[in-house]
Amino acid sequence: MLKVGKIEYLNTVPVYYGFITGKISCEGIEFVEDVPSELNRLLREGYLDISVISSYEYLSNSENYLLLPDFSISARNRVLSVLFLSTVPIHQLHRKDVWLTRSSMTSRELLKYLLREVYGVEPNFHYYSMKESDLPKNPTALLAIGDDALKLLKNRQFPFMYDLAEEWHNLTGLPFVFALWAVRRECYGERTEEVVNFYRRLRASREVGTASYGEICKTYSKQLNLKESICINYLKHLKFNLTEEELSALKLFSQKLGFTFSPRFIKV
Repeated sequence: MLKVGKIEYLNTVPVYYGFITGKISCEGIEFVEDVPSELNRLLREGYLDISVISSYEYLSNSENYLLLPDFSISARNRVLSVLFLSTVPIHQLHRKDVWLTRSSMTSRELLKYLLREVYGVEPNFHYYSMKESDLPKNPTALLAIGDDALKLLKNRQFPFMYDLAEEWHNLTGLPFVFALWAVRRECYGERTEEVVNFYRRLRASREVGTASYGEICKTYSKQLNLKESICINYLKHLKFNLTEEELSALKLFSQKLGFTFSPRFIKV
């Protein structure tokens, strides 16, 4: 049985939709659902065999993993679900309290880079979890991701809203890669056929999902208490492939964080 990580947000539903609907067999697979930062830890520590992980997790621990070819969660320009919300303009946040979600690694590191290198401010960082409800009642600024961010799109408490994928694109002209699919190297070495079989099923599942945005959003908009049109618009902003353009963006991001980027993929 392969243990496979699945993010509990709308942004991965199109990739897993074939499995969710039963159109693609789940035989031999146990899905484990959690927030990105926890899936990173579970894969790193060997509790999962394969998972979608933060691109930052891959960059900082690439010796542990092999990537599944042509899979990512990326955005060409706006992403809508990785938002930095503030009560004051971003350049006024020097030494102010800024709250970062514990659910993310990549988005936190991207925001820190942008604040430091682009806007020249060094806030006082604090961390929160929506599940634990430990966010102050009236924060000066916060980073929100996933479904939590989508729910804050029209929040009037924060007059200044920055889409981090858009900020990166304005700076570099490139898309931003938030997440990748990876397998632990030892799992691939010991269970190559199972991993390749899962990869092929995941591709088929993605084909089902990317052709079913209307159906997906009809269901998930009710769960999230959002309009169907907002959900569809959101999914259309996402890319689930990993082309040369995304790889170039990953390489640049890794350089800016001081990592060496030399991706290794499973053979299929």
